[in-house]
Amino acid sequence: LFQQLSLYMDKFEEFQTTMAKSNELFTTFRQEMEKMTKKIKKLEKETIVWRTKWENNNKALLQMAEEKTVRDKEYKGFQIKLERLEKLCRALQTERNELNEKVEVLKEQVSLREADVDLAVQVLQSCTLNSHEELGTPTDTEPGI
Repeated sequence: LFQQLSLYMDKFEEFQTTMAKSNELFTTFRQEMEKMTKKIKKLEKETIVWRTKWENNNKALLQMAEEKTVRDKEYKGFQIKLERLEKLCRALQTERNELNEKVEVLKEQVSLREADVDLAVQVLQSCTLNSHEELGTPTDTEPGI
């Protein structure tokens, strides 16, 4: 009986040590599980934060792309307007140059006509003086008239 009792006591002690080790393992496992759940919750929160940042950045990127297309269209429109204005400016400059040339030609013609008129006036005056002298009539240029 003592032998059986000692055998049972040995087996009970083994069972208790095995149970103690099992309990230790279970508690460490539980602690590790709690740590992991905390880490998982933290990572999930970070994931949500990063996801919202990504979504916001993606929205901003899409908005910027839309704005860029609008700006590109405006830029093309302004380029076309600029080209039209440059053509108009060139046309106006050539027209101005042509008109300046015409004005110069007209000034020369006017100065020639004035010279012709002055010459004609001188000829007429000399003719008038000559005819007055031949007739003996007083002229406007003679003193006393």
